[in-house]
Amino acid sequence: MDMIKPFLKKAGLELNRVTRILFFLSGSAIGNPALLTVPGQMSGSIRGSKAGNFITKGITGILIFPGLVFLLLTSSFSRPDDHETDRIQPFQENPVYWQYRNKPVLLLGGSSNDNLFQDTSPYLDRELDRLVEHGGNYLRCTMSSRDPGNVYPFYHDAGTGMFDLNRWNDEYWRRFEYFLQETRNREIIVQVEIWASYDFYTRESHVRDGLTAWDRNPFNPGNNINYTEAQSGLYQIFRSNGYQIINPFFNTTLPLAYPFDFEIDLVVLGYQKKFVTKLLSISLNFDHVLYVIDNETNADPRWPLYWSQYIRKMAGEKGVNIEVTEMWDTFDPTDGNVEGARVQNPATHFFTRRASVSNTLYDTDNYSYLDISNHNFQEGETHYKTGLYIWNEVQKSGILRPVNNTKIYGADDIGWATHQEGAERFWRNIFAGAASARFHRPPHGLGHRDLAMSHIKSTRMLTSSIDIFSSYPANGLLEEREENETYCLANNNGQYLLYFPAGGNVRLDLPEGRYEVRWLDIRSSEWKDPEEIRFPGNIETPNDGIWAVRIVKQ
Repeated sequence: MDMIKPFLKKAGLELNRVTRILFFLSGSAIGNPALLTVPGQMSGSIRGSKAGNFITKGITGILIFPGLVFLLLTSSFSRPDDHETDRIQPFQENPVYWQYRNKPVLLLGGSSNDNLFQDTSPYLDRELDRLVEHGGNYLRCTMSSRDPGNVYPFYHDAGTGMFDLNRWNDEYWRRFEYFLQETRNREIIVQVEIWASYDFYTRESHVRDGLTAWDRNPFNPGNNINYTEAQSGLYQIFRSNGYQIINPFFNTTLPLAYPFDFEIDLVVLGYQKKFVTKLLSISLNFDHVLYVIDNETNADPRWPLYWSQYIRKMAGEKGVNIEVTEMWDTFDPTDGNVEGARVQNPATHFFTRRASVSNTLYDTDNYSYLDISNHNFQEGETHYKTGLYIWNEVQKSGILRPVNNTKIYGADDIGWATHQEGAERFWRNIFAGAASARFHRPPHGLGHRDLAMSHIKSTRMLTSSIDIFSSYPANGLLEEREENETYCLANNNGQYLLYFPAGGNVRLDLPEGRYEVRWLDIRSSEWKDPEEIRFPGNIETPNDGIWAVRIVKQ
């Protein structure tokens, strides 16, 4: 990179605006191997050094020097200032991963709840410390207020029982700021979900004292002094789990013409903007925050589009670049392109066709990364294939972006998934090229349990043992493999990682030679002594347990 800075400056290009530079030298790619050589995995993306095969979206210039060709690709999300490179953002050398404080980071996490900022007990600090001690650096933060002991963002008059949406509850915002301070101090990346979808619906599991989450919500016209049902278009009595009927709360942006005029304040929209602006007045002061508009939404795509543009506008006015996405409700992020992928029943989930990951996958102007958390309802090999499909689509798009998984389901408690499946999903996401993996809160995921911490620790040990940030999914190197037996990551430096969910024996088709092989016992987070093996050839786990192995060319 340093060697081309003078040429970029001469060409009128700032390096912090160039997100990808592909190098071609004497017919061989010497740049990002994840882009260029993915044996048996790439479909329609770059192969070798034939630039003509590359989808040219985002190419802004070509610099030619003796023996070298530089393709300069820029993202729609340019970096305003050099100091902004400290912020969480796509890794400049391989944007399918993240970087923070100028270093690439793989995001791994698990927690006891999805709105930890509401926890005022001493346990919060202990939970953060424990996560870091096990190699974790990633948490989800829904702005939810539906659990016992939670507070709402708006002032509540105990005498009348009514909220005032023009006045704040300072305690809510104090908790949020404290949480961001403590996570930043520990370099834990926080993924904030602005609208906690189920706070606006009526799921039975969220009923307290006979009242649903919407019955208690300050935005409910029966709960505030600021508007009535007739003025707002919202219903005081409303019954929906979010699958068959969408709360009109999520339709406030639909009457607006496009491009949006952010000066227009319809009744409820004005108070929604007030909430988001207040949130940003705190969060934009921190460099470790990622943004998601909703939790697994079924809303019309114009709803998150409005908020994505609004929060980026607000951030831009402060000279801050932020990373934004939406999380969709659909279980199948591939829209039917992976055979056997599980889908919701359209008789009970009316809106999953529009709640498609394609809304964010193919809109690189408004969404700078992806979150495919609901694909973590898939199982086994199909789960891996749906994650890999999205990774490949990102490669083919020409605008590389991270793919996150902030909710990984699976625990014995829930009946429809197990501890084992939850752990496998965590690992398969990493081996499908994902930039983040976080265990969902109990009882739906492993959360912060000891088992989750051991998997986080082992994942960190394994991925830190090679250059993971130049790696790519490489199951094409595996032969004599049964379904869901083994998964492979590789890079172009002769480094390979294999993950075996329950033991196995596969043939590994590597360039002929000697390799150092070192096994990692995932359950105990312990390395075995290294040994030397010649490949190509078979490799077998020490037993039928959960194993990973690092293989390095000698």
